[in-house]
Amino acid sequence: MKSEWSKISLIFLFIVALVGTFLRSANYIPIFLEYANLVHAHSHIAFQGWIYTIMILLLTNIYVDKERIKAGNYSLQFKLTIVVTLGILISFALQGYGLYSIIFSTLFQFLNYWFIYRFIKDTRQLKSAHKNLVSLRIIKVGLVFGILSTLMPYGIGILAAKGHGGTEIYQSFVYTFLHLQYNGWFLFVVLGLFYKFLENNSIPYNQKHATWFFRLFTFAVIPAISLSLIGMSFSDYFKVIAFVTAILLGAAFLFFIKSLPSNLFNLIQAKSKLLRLFITVFLASFTLKMILQCSSVLPLFESFAFFNKPIILAYLHLSLIGSISFLFLAWMFEMQWLSNSKLTTAGGVSFVLGFISTELSLILSGLAWYNNNIILLAGSAAMAIGILLLLISKVNKKVVKIEG
Repeated sequence: MKSEWSKISLIFLFIVALVGTFLRSANYIPIFLEYANLVHAHSHIAFQGWIYTIMILLLTNIYVDKERIKAGNYSLQFKLTIVVTLGILISFALQGYGLYSIIFSTLFQFLNYWFIYRFIKDTRQLKSAHKNLVSLRIIKVGLVFGILSTLMPYGIGILAAKGHGGTEIYQSFVYTFLHLQYNGWFLFVVLGLFYKFLENNSIPYNQKHATWFFRLFTFAVIPAISLSLIGMSFSDYFKVIAFVTAILLGAAFLFFIKSLPSNLFNLIQAKSKLLRLFITVFLASFTLKMILQCSSVLPLFESFAFFNKPIILAYLHLSLIGSISFLFLAWMFEMQWLSNSKLTTAGGVSFVLGFISTELSLILSGLAWYNNNIILLAGSAAMAIGILLLLISKVNKKVVKIEG
C-alpha cells in the first residue's frame, strides 16, 4: 500500500472540513445545493471517505505483510473504495437519500465486508506474541462492531419506505447506527491503534488493566445504546440499564487511565511537538467524551444531551474529530506519511485551534451564554486551511513498515 495514498484520505478530510465551512456560511453566501443534502454528504464522507480510508491504510500497513497485501488484493480494495466513495459524495450532495446514493452505499458495504474478512483472516497468522496483545484484540472487536452497525441502514430503509421516517422508532435505528459506528467500530480501532503506538515505542503499559478496560468497554457497547435513546418517550423502560451502563463505562475508563504509565508524556518526549500535540488532544477529547457520555444519564444533563442541537454537534465533533481523527493524524506522522516541517506545523496548529474554537463556540451557544456565528465560521475555516496545509506538504514515498 503506497504511502502517498494517505493524501487521498486527507483530501476527503479536507472536503469534509470545506463542506462544513460552507454549511456554516449559509447565512452569508448562497449555496446552490440543498442544505440537507450537503449535511448528508458531509457526514457520509467523514465516515466513509476520511475515517474508513485512513483506517484501511493504517491497519494494512501496520499488521499485514507485503505478500498477504498482494494476495488479499488490498490495493484493489482501496481503489474500488475510492471510486465508490466519490459516488457517495456526489449522489448525496445532489439528491440526499435516493436511488443512486443507496446503490453506492450498498456497494461500499460489500467492500467493507471484504476488507474486514481479509484483515481478520490475515492477522490470524501473526506470531502469537503479537496476536495476543490487547491492541489487536481491541481492533478486531471494533471491526465486528463495524459489521453489526451495517445492519441498521437496512432497517432504516425499510422504515422510510413504509412512511415511518422521522418517527421515534426510525430515529432509534439512526441513533443505534451512529452509536455502533463511532462508539464501537471507529473508537475501538482508534483505541487499539493507541495501544499499538505505545507498544511500537516500547512504552510500558499495564497489560492487566488494559485487558480489563477492553473487556468492560466491549461488554458495555450494546447496552450503551440505551444512553443514546434516553430522550425517547419510551426511555423509562431501560433507564436502569442506562444507569448501570454508565457505571460500567466509568469503571472501564478508570482501567484505561490506570493502564497508562504516569510519565507517558515524558516517554514520548522524543517525538515531534506536533505528534505530541495530537496525542494530547486525543487523550483530552476521549476523557471529556467519556465524562459526558456517562453524565448523560443524569436528569440534570438530559435536556442538553438530547434536545440541544449545538451541544449535540459539539459532542459529535468531540467524538469524531477529537477522539478519532487526531489519533489517525498522529499515526500519519508516526508512519512518516507526513513529515515535520513549518508547513505541517502551521497546518496542525490551525486544525487544533479551529477544532477548539468551534467546540467552545457550540458549547457557549448551547448554554445560551454567547452566540457568534462568525467565530464558528472562522473556526471551521481554520480547520479546512489546516488540512489543506497538511495536504500540500511533502509526503515520504517510502513505505514505513511497522511489524504487527
